[in-house]
Amino acid sequence: MKILVINPIGDDSWNESDRRFFSSVACPTTSIEVVSLDEGPPSVETLKDYEYVKPLVIDLALKTHIEYDGLIVNCFLDPGVDELKELIDKPVVGPGEASLAFGSIFGGRLGIVSIESEALKLIEERCSMLGYKEKVVSIRGIKTHVVDLVKDWEKVKIELIEESRKAIEDGAEVVILGCTGLAGLGKIVSETIHKPVIDPAAAALKMVESLVSLGLGRV
Repeated sequence: MKILVINPIGDDSWNESDRRFFSSVACPTTSIEVVSLDEGPPSVETLKDYEYVKPLVIDLALKTHIEYDGLIVNCFLDPGVDELKELIDKPVVGPGEASLAFGSIFGGRLGIVSIESEALKLIEERCSMLGYKEKVVSIRGIKTHVVDLVKDWEKVKIELIEESRKAIEDGAEVVILGCTGLAGLGKIVSETIHKPVIDPAAAALKMVESLVSLGLGRV
């Protein structure tokens, strides 16, 4: 199968590393292509960012989806995902919705650790809209911006582990990484805190693969 991943930002510097990550967790027969927007913010951390990129994501997806079996919008806030589900007759998955669904399988109480920004409020609203308001008992953030994540991965790991532990103290049974820029860190956090940790990018990829395999899309 062929999966298109749309990075909803006006920066292609993440595309190749994202392609490698998605390919590392994909089935051997799955082909991954990652694209970004021609314009847009370097990250989606505010309502303004979200509203700006949403129509651009929808437009790009509508222009390019024909040659793919499924699509992922690679941002935890899932910009444009709900609209695209109504417009495209194939699976469209957002990392936010996918990781919340997978997390619910492991436990009744979920904690989310993301970037400390306006995005935390947007994540709370997204959880509520998807019906997870009662399940999500903790939403926390590490003190950085998405564009700064790669500057000091060791510091990011330390803060991520610290905030994940606090989420567990808040009552969470499962921790969800609330930013796709944190892709690949789920395993080390899980091994350190000894709790299930959901990587949203990996969750989105495995969900879209499953939906394609089951022949499920809009009807």
